Amino acid sequence: MDNVSNMLKEARLAKGLSIEQAEAATSIRKLYLEAVENGEFDKIPGDVFTKGIIRTYGNFLGLNGPDLVNIYKAQNSGLTKEAVAPQPIRMVEKISVSPQIKPERVSSGNWLSYVLVLALVIVVAGGIAWFMNSDAPQTASAPAEQQTTMPAGNKAVEAPVYEGVNLQLKCTTDRCWMEVTADGQVVYSGIMEAGQQQTFEAKDNISVHYGNIGAMEITVNGKTLPKDPEVGSVVRTYNK
Repeated sequence: MDNVSNMLKEARLAKGLSIEQAEAATSIRKLYLEAVENGEFDKIPGDVFTKGIIRTYGNFLGLNGPDLVNIYKAQNSGLTKEAVAPQPIRMVEKISVSPQIKPERVSSGNWLSYVLVLALVIVVAGGIAWFMNSDAPQTASAPAEQQTTMPAGNKAVEAPVYEGVNLQLKCTTDRCWMEVTADGQVVYSGIMEAGQQQTFEAKDNISVHYGNIGAMEITVNGKTLPKDPEVGSVVRTYNK
């Protein structure tokens, strides 16, 4: 069976890169890169974080990151990487729907109701026509200049209402590697450069592994959190 640690280390050496250079390029701490290359996965905080490092590090080295994650899962389970690979989503190309409209049946008992309604409509229409053509004085509408409207700038701006978790991340001073998990599913794994920002949403909670949280401006459901000076790998979970 392929060994994901050996594959990563050999790929790095083949490119002539040091661990320090890989750390600078990926924003993943040297401690965790060495742990992955040496197969010391117990030194990494959590299986989700480990998979994110393997995926990002593999892509950086020109390998197939998701395939490396499958190899890692196969190593831990004793299965083949094909057995642990996620199943593709089945797509339906065409759906044909033929609606059947049945004509409404009218019972004889309802005819009288229909005749009365029709007569009422005729009477009302005749009354409107007589009123429109009569010489009765019409009520004039207020002159346009007398009508007042509230300037657009004075309209109250309603604050947005969030049903779940809305997380806005902005990389301010430096690059940051991170992996975002929304309601248990990994939705992003990669590096944000200074000046970039992204928004993530979830029904219940969002968990983020930060490689350099001190560079991030974090806003949860419209509220910007205090700046976190901590650096290195940090896990934060945001609930609704």
